Amino acid sequence: MSRAKATILCIDTHWNGLIGRKMLLEKNGYKVLEASGGDEGLKLFLSRNVDAVVLDYQMPGMNGDVVADRMKSINSHVPIMMLSAYGPLPKKKLRSVDSFLTKSQPPNILLSTLQGLLDDHKPFFSRWFDQWKNRNKGSS
Repeated sequence: MSRAKATILCIDTHWNGLIGRKMLLEKNGYKVLEASGGDEGLKLFLSRNVDAVVLDYQMPGMNGDVVADRMKSINSHVPIMMLSAYGPLPKKKLRSVDSFLTKSQPPNILLSTLQGLLDDHKPFFSRWFDQWKNRNKGSS
């Protein structure tokens, strides 16, 4: 039985970054929903089941910290990764996110951080079962 693909909601007002991230994630087995702004992202978050959110900080109209606050008030269990081209953000801007990366990080860091968020938010039984299935893989 194949494992269901995780659905990731990507939100960014910069089209090139949004499409580049979508292509990277799809190439690595994720299903991706994209939104070109905070309002559109919130509508998708309300209407679709998503496993994680990758969200840009700097957006016209509604910055990523406001979008993250609203999403966490709707469903606090969905992990949110905030991205910014502007380096570290103040802690108060990150209170509703589970992870922060600068956009200059290599793609493998984004992928490993996202997978870590998804693994951390799996129900206990799923994490235990994954460990049980993989228990003998390292002892060949």
